[in-house]
Amino acid sequence: MGMLFMAHSGVRYLVLLAGAVALVMSLMKGQDSNARKAMGAFVGAVDLQVLLGLLLIMQIPFYGALMGHISLMFGAVFAGHGFSVAAKKKEGGGGMLRVIGVAVTLGLILLGIMAIGRPILGRSM
Repeated sequence: MGMLFMAHSGVRYLVLLAGAVALVMSLMKGQDSNARKAMGAFVGAVDLQVLLGLLLIMQIPFYGALMGHISLMFGAVFAGHGFSVAAKKKEGGGGMLRVIGVAVTLGLILLGIMAIGRPILGRSM
């Protein structure tokens, strides 16, 4: 596989790590500015991953399982951005919205990875 595939496959670890950090920070310090920054870094990592994925689907043959993967990943992007914006607008910091947003986004990402039969952790091919 090409370099773009390897980048897309490898960045998932960055996304999962950023999500874990954002989840822990949101649980421990839900209204803290560091929790907001962790959420922003997580959403940014998801955006990078989606950009790499969009570039990748222009280069590989399309197969049915990709539809589920793509749908779930776009859902993850919308959830991440939506909960992040809602948490920023909520009075009191929106700590619980941030926790729910990270959890929902991570859940969609995990389902999206499984939709194409790839391991969550481990080598993709």
